[in-house]
Amino acid sequence: MPNPISEQNKRYVIHASSWIICVLYFIIIYGLLRWSNLDKTVSIYDASIGALTMTGISYLIYSTLQFYLPNNRNYWKLFSLAAIFSLISVVITRFLIIRFSPDQDLVYLNFSLPFRFVINFLIITCVMIINVFWNIQEELLSNKRRKEESERMVRDAELYNLRQQLQPHFLFNSLNSIIALIGSKPQEARNMVFQLSDFLRGTMRKDEKQFTSVEEEINHLSLYLDIEKVRFGHRLHTEFILADEALAAHIPVMILQPLVENAIKFGLYNVTDEVKITITLKLENNTLEVTIRNPFDSEHPTETKGTGFGLTSIQRRMYLLFSRTDLLETRIEGDTFISTLSIPQL
Repeated sequence: MPNPISEQNKRYVIHASSWIICVLYFIIIYGLLRWSNLDKTVSIYDASIGALTMTGISYLIYSTLQFYLPNNRNYWKLFSLAAIFSLISVVITRFLIIRFSPDQDLVYLNFSLPFRFVINFLIITCVMIINVFWNIQEELLSNKRRKEESERMVRDAELYNLRQQLQPHFLFNSLNSIIALIGSKPQEARNMVFQLSDFLRGTMRKDEKQFTSVEEEINHLSLYLDIEKVRFGHRLHTEFILADEALAAHIPVMILQPLVENAIKFGLYNVTDEVKITITLKLENNTLEVTIRNPFDSEHPTETKGTGFGLTSIQRRMYLLFSRTDLLETRIEGDTFISTLSIPQL
């Protein structure tokens, strides 16, 4: 799609350059004729007709070559076309001078035709080169915009796909838990179905957004944690440590859920005691820092090892959003697994 601002600028350049050529051509031809001791009136007529003719030729060139992009083997066509336009301009100028100039000796006219041709050829060639380079620049910018748009669409599609993959992963776990509760605790299974419904409904509302506020993300995460607390009962405890200024910060949609899910997997799957997961959010140096701490069973690392999809998806999303691979860090300190996510504020 053409850029209206670019088209407007191009029209401005066409008009400005054409009339600059007109003025400069008049000054040069008038000066040369007066330097040759030609009558002042004839010099004015001659210079005016030549300048207006060149202006008309300039507009004709811009119109003819508006979208022309020569390849490496076709540049000779430009010089041929410049020679044709130069010849046309000389013929028109000679015809108009003879027709409208005062009835005086115009012997000089035929003598000056070769010089006029050379001058016109140089000017027309410059105009054509400028026009072609302008077209090349527009084409490059257009290709760049199309490439960026294509990359953005691919990036958005991949981000959407990553987010959609999280839902079945979580949904299967929740459905398995509901099945397990139906026989022994039907009321809790019923509550879990309602909670799951609210969570999925909120997830669908977020599908069109890439970022949300921390406060909204925490509210959505709370729905997920309510479901998980039904699954794990009294064993799961969570604590949020939030700085007030962090509530309004921007955060990628559904970026906390896979982090917390990873913490639950590592913290509860091989532990029978109560487990506390701490989620800390603070804003420093225009960066939102999210830290999640959970117990880690160092004696059974292989049993808690999963596919790594959650952390991998986060790493990939952060790269697609910020073009950085250093925003997610994980480490183990004693029996504590720590995930740290840094989110630049745009």
